[in-house]
Amino acid sequence: MTIHIKHNLRRSPNTLFPKESLRFEEWKKILPSLSPRDCPDGASLLGAHVEGPFLAPSKRGAHNADLFLSPSTTSAEATYGSTSLTSTIKLITLAPELPGSIPLISHLTESYRNVVISLGHSAASYGTGTSALSAGATALTHTFNAMPPFHHRDPGLAGCIASPEAPYYSVIPDGIHLHPATLTAAYRANPEKCVLITDSIELAGLADGVYPGHAQIPHRQRKRGNEVVIEGTETLIGSCIGLDECVRNLKGWSGCSLAEAVRCVTENAAGMMGERERGKLEVGRRADFVVLGDGGEVLQTWVGGVKVYERT
Repeated sequence: MTIHIKHNLRRSPNTLFPKESLRFEEWKKILPSLSPRDCPDGASLLGAHVEGPFLAPSKRGAHNADLFLSPSTTSAEATYGSTSLTSTIKLITLAPELPGSIPLISHLTESYRNVVISLGHSAASYGTGTSALSAGATALTHTFNAMPPFHHRDPGLAGCIASPEAPYYSVIPDGIHLHPATLTAAYRANPEKCVLITDSIELAGLADGVYPGHAQIPHRQRKRGNEVVIEGTETLIGSCIGLDECVRNLKGWSGCSLAEAVRCVTENAAGMMGERERGKLEVGRRADFVVLGDGGEVLQTWVGGVKVYERT
């Protein structure tokens, strides 16, 4: 929690992915523990981001494709549980090209308006992506990563950031997942819909080295700075960057102002999640905010109007 407060993470949906030793019956039991709640002197938990199991095997990243499902073979309720869909799950990432994905998106957005549908871990074409957006999806997950590369004649799923549907889109500005020039191009495509994410895992704040896997990451993990890969490969598991560094990177690489970069972790993120209690400094919203120095360094963190961190 100290890492979260020090590096400007004041509220977030926790990401849960079905992995090799995290079987469906197990993670359905885990989901209720991720229900929204405030944590004293720390980052609020807004709910769960469920990454899977409706993902494309060809874009699995560090996921175990053996546990993937097709939307045509099961229902959202059987997969996630009706109670979790109503109370805990706030964000679902799925691949829109799978059989049954488009009807699933329509069902989820009509029946569970609290759940945001994001497209990712997908080999979908631009056309399939825009069809999914028309069906109710409103976001892209870690754009450019775990999806086809952008091509000038075949823009793929990433090209949807410039589509008339104008989805929100998250990007990982660590200089590892995206080249600084790619990040800049993505940001400039639609600054009002760009959302910076850390993709950070539990190794954030730890020394470089090799760490054991666990239920969600069934591989030994090698940490090198902000980069974390499956040991012996270059397959990215995640990052260890802080949100404040994300802001500084976008400002430094794109040339945008500090305020414009901050918008991508506040107002834009709140807009993506339909969050109306946080994300802006205005009357009636929670007093969750940070005080930044001219260079984007965190000087103070306030949660619910109470100062919980001050740089010394």
